[in-house]
Amino acid sequence: MAAPEYRLAEMTWREVEAAVEDTQTMLLPVGSTEQHGHHMPLGVDVYMPEAIAERVAERTGCLLAPPIWYGVSPHHTFKPGTFTVASETFQHYVRDVCVSASEWGVENVLLVNGHYLVQDPELDVVVRELTTEHAMRAFHVPLVSVFEDAARAARTSDVSFHASEFETSLMLELFPEYVDMDSAEAVDVPDDALPLTDYDAYGDNRVGWALSAERMDALTHTGNLGDPTQATREKGAAMVDEAVDNISQLVDALAGMDASVAAGDE
Repeated sequence: MAAPEYRLAEMTWREVEAAVEDTQTMLLPVGSTEQHGHHMPLGVDVYMPEAIAERVAERTGCLLAPPIWYGVSPHHTFKPGTFTVASETFQHYVRDVCVSASEWGVENVLLVNGHYLVQDPELDVVVRELTTEHAMRAFHVPLVSVFEDAARAARTSDVSFHASEFETSLMLELFPEYVDMDSAEAVDVPDDALPLTDYDAYGDNRVGWALSAERMDALTHTGNLGDPTQATREKGAAMVDEAVDNISQLVDALAGMDASVAAGDE
């Protein structure tokens, strides 16, 4: 069976050379390898964006790069299995991956971020550097933003912060074989959040803030924050569909811009 024409890791260099004649857009899944409670594996933050990005690539014909597995996760080191890298290391690595792609024809890059909220600041910096210093069209795509409407409509738990209703629902849709719902356990968060710093993915988080490993250890004995028992595959399917639709719209718009440039209209 022939490899998909959009998965860069499975293509030869000649196939890539031909592919960039048709598309100059690349999706780069970016995540982290970190603890996700008793009921899910360490790779959740990569499995999710890569699977969603693959559906976008299949729909639009853009390129799909191999994912970045290691991210900024110092607050999860209170459980074994978590890897973390320095913020500067992470930024430089992601930037260099994208710049190298620009040398063989990629002009547009979407950083599809499965470790959203925590490493958003780093990826925003990378996008700015790629745009201003390397003449690329670069975008940071946090999953939590592109499936927000579906997540808000589907949610039944009061708090979903880490490895809880939203992420577990997504994994039930994308990789149900990796989810052990019998081990899922609700963890209530204390009502001690400072103003503008809620323990919720869609809470009142209007200022930049962070959790330490020590604080996370005090907040959760399982590793998750919120109630994963509220997760369902149906919720996950709605969130995946919305994410794929939204990202595909951006990819298609970029293709239209590239076509205009090629035709001399810009």
